[in-house]
Amino acid sequence: MSKRKELPLIRRRIEALLLKTVANGCTPSEAAAAFEKAEEIVAMYEIDPGSFRWPSKPSTLFGSATSGPDAPNAPRTAVPSRGLGIGRLAERLIVEHPDWTYAAIAAEVNWLLEGAKASEKSVRWYASKMRQRGEDVPLRR
Repeated sequence: MSKRKELPLIRRRIEALLLKTVANGCTPSEAAAAFEKAEEIVAMYEIDPGSFRWPSKPSTLFGSATSGPDAPNAPRTAVPSRGLGIGRLAERLIVEHPDWTYAAIAAEVNWLLEGAKASEKSVRWYASKMRQRGEDVPLRR
């Protein structure tokens, strides 16, 4: 599919991400993840951020303090990233939701990050690495 044909789909995806707010029933971390993903897609496709109605930036530990469409250093071109942020998100969910199973955390990661392929086993691996670093991680089934 050409970039020109993709653009309406991409714009709908960004609009859907921007609707994921605390006011619409998302947790602050879900809203922050959706906001950051929208920023990433806007930069990747070099779309004018002013053509969207941006909610206020959710304040959580997940996002950066200086991101947003009006940030002074907002990227305007596609920049290759190191990854999707699966590990960072999985580790945050492991700590924030001690009652969730590894499978539930993997499903949440896959839902929040387009292209993510987290599994119960990979989330268990992240928890193990956190324990090796000395972090207090609750045991799960």
